[in-house]
Formats: sequence, C-alpha cells, structure tokens
Amino acid sequence: MRSSAGIKSSAASLVGVALGFPPLAEQHRIVAKVDALMALCDQLEASLNAAAATRSRLLEALLAEALAPAEPVVLDMAG
Repeated sequence: MRSSAGIKSSAASLVGVALGFPPLAEQHRIVAKVDALMALCDQLEASLNAAAATRSRLLEALLAEALAPAEPVVLDMAG
C-alpha cells in the first residue's frame, strides 16, 4: 500500500503503533454532538424538500393560470 507521501507501508508495519483516543466521556460527547448535527441536517433536508414541493405547486398553478384560455370580455355598448 502507498500512502499520500509515497512511503510503502503495510498492515504489519502498523503493529505496535500507539493510537491515542479521547477519554470515553469525550467520545460520548462527540457522538452526542454528531447525532444532534445529523438531526439538524435531517430537519434541513425535510425543510428543503417541503420548499421544493411548494415551489413546484406554485409553478404549476402559475402556468395553469397563464395558459388557461381567456374568458371573453363583454363590452356594454349601451351606456
């Protein structure tokens, strides 16, 4: 396998490498924050979908109104 620096490495060369992880409480805080942000993304996506649906309905109504046959205009010549 080649890394972005071009140095050859393999899984065997990584044995014994110490990786630091945050304390468990910090991991839980990170997961909770990610969950909250994902919920916010879901709300935003739903809002965008609702806006797109509304925009589509408004466009359809506008086109229907614009392309509908005009009603005949009756002129009152008597008065």
